[in-house]
Amino acid sequence: MTSTSIICVRKDVEPILEALSSFGEFHIEQTAQDNAGLTEYTQSIQKIEGSLADVNVLIGQLVREKSSLLGIFKLTLPNKVQVTAENWQALLESTSQKIVELKKETDSLNEAVSCLQEKTEQLNYTKDMLGRLSIMGVDLAAMEDLKLIYVATASVPSKNFNGLETALAGLPIFINRCSLTKEVSFVCLAIPTKHQADVEKILRTYHAEVFHIPKELPHDLGEATKEVNKQLKENSEKEKALCNSLKKLGEENKDNLASLKETSENILTLLQAEKKIIQSGRLATVKGFVPTNKFNALNDKMNGMMDGKVLVLPNEPVESEKEPPTRITNNRFVKPFEELTKLYGLPKYSEIDPTPLIAITFPILFGLMFGDLGHGLVLLLGGLIVGKLIKGNQAMKNVCYIMAACGIGAMGAGLLFGEFFGQKIFPPLWFSPFDNVFSFLIFTLIVGIVQIISGIVLEMVNFAMKHNLADALLTALPKIGFFVGGVYLIYSCQLNFGAWFAGPILAPVIPFIILIIGKPAYLAITKKKHASGEHAEMDTVSGRLFEGGDLVTRLLSNTISYSRILALLMAHWALLLVTYTIAGLVNPAGSTSILGFALAGVVIIFGNIFVLALEGLIVFIHTLRLHFYEWFSKFYGGTGTEFNPFKQKFSHTDVVLERKEKPQTAV
Repeated sequence: MTSTSIICVRKDVEPILEALSSFGEFHIEQTAQDNAGLTEYTQSIQKIEGSLADVNVLIGQLVREKSSLLGIFKLTLPNKVQVTAENWQALLESTSQKIVELKKETDSLNEAVSCLQEKTEQLNYTKDMLGRLSIMGVDLAAMEDLKLIYVATASVPSKNFNGLETALAGLPIFINRCSLTKEVSFVCLAIPTKHQADVEKILRTYHAEVFHIPKELPHDLGEATKEVNKQLKENSEKEKALCNSLKKLGEENKDNLASLKETSENILTLLQAEKKIIQSGRLATVKGFVPTNKFNALNDKMNGMMDGKVLVLPNEPVESEKEPPTRITNNRFVKPFEELTKLYGLPKYSEIDPTPLIAITFPILFGLMFGDLGHGLVLLLGGLIVGKLIKGNQAMKNVCYIMAACGIGAMGAGLLFGEFFGQKIFPPLWFSPFDNVFSFLIFTLIVGIVQIISGIVLEMVNFAMKHNLADALLTALPKIGFFVGGVYLIYSCQLNFGAWFAGPILAPVIPFIILIIGKPAYLAITKKKHASGEHAEMDTVSGRLFEGGDLVTRLLSNTISYSRILALLMAHWALLLVTYTIAGLVNPAGSTSILGFALAGVVIIFGNIFVLALEGLIVFIHTLRLHFYEWFSKFYGGTGTEFNPFKQKFSHTDVVLERKEKPQTAV
């Protein structure tokens, strides 16, 4: 990466950013500025963020796209909407206004629907109550003529009815009860008028809702019910019409909504970029990073689009300058494995990208735990075919291609072990781990030792890339020596402690002593400070001793952890053994039953599918663990900043800016 400054006059900031967007390879860095000068940008950013939030809500309300698992296999080209404005600020205003107008229209329709739904809910409640009154044979006209008797009907939560009945027990009262729903009861009360106030107070206490027939309804139960049904039908028709209006509004504005969202995002991207630019007097300076091999192309692009009214200058490296962003670039075969690297985190600019190595080690370890030629072939073909069929979802395509690579690893291991869909139909090219478990266990530990050592070697390379030879020679190299010495000690003497102290124990002890005192002694002799100024206490003897003790336990546990390769391979074979055993029970040897043969075939097919799905997922997770915890922890931080070039997207919109000086097209 090359740290670069682009200098222009302030009035050309927007054309400069449009040129950078067209170039698509320039990462704009935040620069320290006077906060007073950023107020205008902050207000505009808040405004467009509000508009973007509104348009997302509108899309959720108006655009009803059917989602399907098969949707990833379809690629629909969007219709572009042409948008014209004098400049980006004018486009911000017009876009915000369009969103506000569409939001008002949508909110008005939604509010009308909500009102109708509330009215329908009340009408349904009235209908239910009228129905209960009709069942009880209540005469509304007679109720109105009563002078000395107070009659009330109410709905009450069923759980409160016993309490209500107890509270009314001391009054001269008649109660009739029936159920409205499982949770709500309907009660009809008759009581002397002088107790009306007391009864109403008790009803409120137990959350009873007293029913009063609406004044606009006839006081005849039959006529009232007919009128309610009529209003319910009218409401249903009105609600349907409003919903159709919303649907039509969504269909008419589907492309416009996508365009408004994209335009809002582009304006937000532009404003955030402008906020990072240093603007002083008549000049503006855009600072950022460009890939070194693209610097000349950037210079040519900027001068070509701005007619030479711009300076593109490389910045002098400063020791305290922020580390450049990371841009991972790999060939088409390695690129899918970037998904795995990003799960852990991006490498720093001065750190090794482990993706090319993962592209080799991940399929190998997966294959050792999933060694079967037939299953590997299914993964290979399935991954390639599905990956090719998926459209527009690159992450899913990458996962499919990773599984295809894992299939190659499983096929290779299947050939070595002589396994084909769990059956030994050909002799192994190497040996069968199932017949020689201990030998394969030793092999898995050797695999772990090799990968762990490679991780520490990569740590040493990282130190060397940062020109930190002290840590490369006095931290990483002693770790390698200690680990190799420890392996040699265990291999040659096993747990014979007497043989250890006869001399071989020096193999790990000497590197361990260098690890503890080497760096502190170097710093003391050279009078140098800790390289980063952070965690300086770890470069003291006590700090290194603590780190050394932790290293011993981690190396031991990490090495043993590779025995999971054997465990998962055995689990894979055990599940297949169960499958074929069940198939044998369904169709015993020598049987000529067609039904038994068919059922055994079904068991074998679905058993293999089950093993592929379940065991494949488990093995994938454990392969990730071996890489992330046992390997990455030796050399990889994953704390890099992603290279995020300034680039606006124009999938749904053609933006044409009609500037007076010189019309510019943003697409």
